[in-house]
Order: sequence, then structure tokens, then C-alpha cells
Amino acid sequence: MVVGTDAPVGSAGSVADAAARALPSVVTIKARGQQGSTGSGVIVRPDGYIVTNAHVIAPAANGAGEIVVIRYQDVTEIPAQLVGQDPKTDLAVIRINADGQLPAATLGRSSSLRVGTPVIAIGAPLDLQGSVSTGIVSALDRSQSEPTGGGGSSQLSGAIQTDAAINPGSSGGALVDGNGQVVGINTAIASVPGAPAGDDGQTGSIGVGFAIPIDYARSIADEIIQTGHATHPYLGISAATVTKTDAAATGRVPGALIRELDSSGPAAAAGLRVGDVVTKIDDVVVSGANELLETARRHHVGDRVTVRYQRAGRDAAAQVTLTEQKS
Repeated sequence: MVVGTDAPVGSAGSVADAAARALPSVVTIKARGQQGSTGSGVIVRPDGYIVTNAHVIAPAANGAGEIVVIRYQDVTEIPAQLVGQDPKTDLAVIRINADGQLPAATLGRSSSLRVGTPVIAIGAPLDLQGSVSTGIVSALDRSQSEPTGGGGSSQLSGAIQTDAAINPGSSGGALVDGNGQVVGINTAIASVPGAPAGDDGQTGSIGVGFAIPIDYARSIADEIIQTGHATHPYLGISAATVTKTDAAATGRVPGALIRELDSSGPAAAAGLRVGDVVTKIDDVVVSGANELLETARRHHVGDRVTVRYQRAGRDAAAQVTLTEQKS
């Protein structure tokens, strides 16, 4: 995959220029089975690999249906093969065969995003192919419940929040920076409580959309391309957030309070106990339960990390080797 530079914090050029660079890499995806689904995808390699959302290809994921891809400014439906999917992160990789090299997107670095960074959402909202909307990064590291269709839902963690318009059909499309580099995969939209929703559980855009950070999506996609599936690093901890207010009232420190431990998990094996408050993983500050999960998942199975924690008012550290999370 082609990896570019850090996301610009200001205006790096016109929206038209950034969109022109990214649009040829964004495709429309139609999945047909007992039900149908329309979404978007991003060409990430010139040999035809495309990243999208798992829920976009779900109607055809069991092999009983078909997946087709429509490229930008084209009407031809190109058959696609499912390489692999990871419903836990709502990511999937498909592949098409095409003559010559395809216009692969340049992938930016979502780790360099800041709140207020201008971004552009590209996809096929409401089946309107090649649509572009603009906005900013409204927040980072959001956790959001995401409809999966059929009344089900999954938890989207560590997401980029944006006010760039995202609608049904935008899922799997590109969130790009001012240089036209992909910094996220558009995945979900929030809805007003009580508002009527469609069959996919989504309403229209209300200016609160979410994208999977490309740093994480790229890692999952690489693994799917290489092995056909994704693995998830596991600490074996169930935690609760200790806020600054909680800490002042209880005498603890802010962080992730261990409520439960998998007795056969890596954290227990390293000596952590229920009641410990995790404050850092390596050099990354852990300010709560969500940050504990997000920081761990940025690593790989087999990585050895330093977990810093406080127990009974004393600081300590343990070396934890991350294992694969079982389904």
C-alpha cells in the first residue's frame, strides 16, 4: 500500500484538488444476496485490492450472493472476490481483476489528525456515486454503537468523528485530508433518538459521522490480504474508568481500574490483579477503559508491552505479552 505524509493541520490546497486526487480510488460496491446492499470502497493496491466495511458486503458474505464493483465515472459492474472480513472491526477486503494498474489511494496517517483538521468524505451516499462532502475532524477516539442490519449492532471504538456529511451508501468510502490522502474509512452515522430508521438501522446525516482510523484499518487490511483473516491482541482485562473526580474521591489515580481478569490471560500471567489502576501502556497514557482497549489494539499479537499501574498507592510495572483474542 502507498503511505503518504502526516495529515496537514491547516489547508493544504483546494477541496477540488484533494477530491480530484482521491476520487479515482473510491468505488461503489453492490452486494446481492437474499437482501441487497450498496456501499463504497477504497482501492488500496494497484493490483485490485479494495478495503470496505464488513456490513457493506454482508448480504453476499456467505457465498450465496455476488459482489460487484463500479469504478469512478463508469457504469460497468466488475465482479469482485471476497478476500476476507473482520466483523469485529467492521472491515473487509475484496479484490477485482482489471486490465493494467488500478489507481490506488495514498494512505495518510490518522495518528497525526487533530480536532479541527479539515477532511473530505467521498463515497456513494444514497447510491449517488462519486459524491464529495466536506467538514472537519470533530473529535477523536470515539466509541459508538453501530447498526449491522437485521436489528443487530456492534461497538465501533477509537473512531474519528466528523461533521462531513455521511449517509447510507457512504459506508466503506474514504475520509481524506487536504492532500487527498485517506485518513479514515467512513463507517457509521449517529441518529437522533426516536427518529425513524431504514432497514440498515440508519437515518440520514445529522453532522455526526464516524470513520475507522486508517492506521488501524491498514493494519487489519494487510493481515486479511496476507492470511485471509485478522487477529486481535488481548490483555485479558475488563476495566472501568477512574476519572480525575473519582480519583480525588477514592485516593486512586486516573486510569483504567481492573474490575475482572481472565485468569488464563496475559495480564494475569504478568501479575496484575483486580483493583490495580492501569495508567500507561509503554509511553501512552491510559486515562480510562476505552483508552486501555484502544492502546492495546494498536499493537500486534505477540508484542511485549510495559503496563504501568498503581496498586495500594504504589506505582509498579509489568511486562505483558499480548495473545490472540479468541472469538
